[in-house]
Amino acid sequence: MPPRKLVETLEHMCFMVLAGNIHQIAVDLEEGVESFKVSEEQLASIVESLPAVINENLITKVIETIHQTVSRTRRTIGMATCLRVLLQPCVQTLDLSGLFFKMRLPGAINMTIRSIVLKQVESMKNLTVLNMVSKCSDEILHMVSQRCKGIVDVNVSISDLVTDAGLKALAVGCPKLEKLGIYKCWEVTTEGIEHVLRHSKNLQRLQSDQLGSVLINKFYKSDIEFKLTHFEQTQTLFEPLEEEIAWVGRACPDLESASLFLDDESLALLPKLGDVKILEVETSAVLGKGFVKAVTSLGHCLTTLQLNCDDVSQEKLVLLGKQCPHLTTLHITTATVEGDERLLNPGHLFSSLTSLHLQVWKEAVISNECVEFFLLWCFKLESLVLKAEVEFLTDQYLNRILLANPLKQAKRIIIASDKHVPLTYASVHRLIASCPNLDNLGVSSWNLTEEEFFQIRDDAKKNNYNLMIS
Repeated sequence: MPPRKLVETLEHMCFMVLAGNIHQIAVDLEEGVESFKVSEEQLASIVESLPAVINENLITKVIETIHQTVSRTRRTIGMATCLRVLLQPCVQTLDLSGLFFKMRLPGAINMTIRSIVLKQVESMKNLTVLNMVSKCSDEILHMVSQRCKGIVDVNVSISDLVTDAGLKALAVGCPKLEKLGIYKCWEVTTEGIEHVLRHSKNLQRLQSDQLGSVLINKFYKSDIEFKLTHFEQTQTLFEPLEEEIAWVGRACPDLESASLFLDDESLALLPKLGDVKILEVETSAVLGKGFVKAVTSLGHCLTTLQLNCDDVSQEKLVLLGKQCPHLTTLHITTATVEGDERLLNPGHLFSSLTSLHLQVWKEAVISNECVEFFLLWCFKLESLVLKAEVEFLTDQYLNRILLANPLKQAKRIIIASDKHVPLTYASVHRLIASCPNLDNLGVSSWNLTEEEFFQIRDDAKKNNYNLMIS
């Protein structure tokens, strides 16, 4: 049976009650309730007296409370007051990402948020982490560069008001910067990225889909050594010369991961980067000799492989299993899995896998042999995502799989199809009985009636299972 839901901790209950009260006071203040006796200054003084760790936790909890209100009423009243009250000088970790990921806000509200953050950050001299995904601006980065000299982690991805100017200020003014996220900052150019790489001497991770082209075009053959642990180039096709990719490996000796969009010929050059453990590859080319060379050379150190390609042959799956004995995460997104010969696992391939995501695009068919190749032998699986046309996957078939491999470690199982998954209500109960750690089960395209779907949810709630049905 799935694990029971744990009793909500007293700590979390207290935080949520306090967050709700702060939000309600802020709402009353902005609505001008005449009988209300507490001023914004008094509320700010109370929050200021709290330890920094409680203050920081309250920020995320109040954002959660605001999200619930916005979802229910579409009203953002109280948000501005909450931010002015909670963004205190003692804050070291300022995570406002929930304002983007949890709710869509009008432009005027976003302007208000940026204005408040700009003013409050001026006094945050102890700030070490700033997460302002989608909400940041050059003005805020300039203020951070002037006031927050100890900052080490900044994420301003998806912020169209961040430009090269803001990045340059941050790189020069914050010498301890180790992590910087600038994905989809459309106004940032290669000039700004180059400036960051030249001046941020302690930078270990730069989340930018142009990193590869900037390194090679601006620094190739220089004597500079970078502390980067992650290398990527996904904005455009990465087509380096052998000597260029070898230089990257020498210039970045600490690389542990890479994310690249490249063809098969360039795949053969990946071992020049060094012993990377985590590899994300997107290619529209047929996996050929380049892929074979890369996997053969890097397989001994790979723990994670994410592969997005047009097709994967059965031969390549066997190669991966043989060459990558330490692989714990394998995510494959492809148009088809091809092969004429029987796909057989002798029993030891992919034995270390804990996460298997296999997605075959649109309505392409995946064979039962391919499913069995993994599921009969991956005894350590914790996360299984299978998205493909699986007409053969009936209750009887799944039962046969579970008899051989009960998936006792599985926490997440999602089986889906654009058309139809033949699994029924019986298989839901079979998985719940077989997987004692299961907390996420995706059944949206199964052969279930609406009544059965809600019955499963009601049963999970009635039995207090920590199980999400989606």
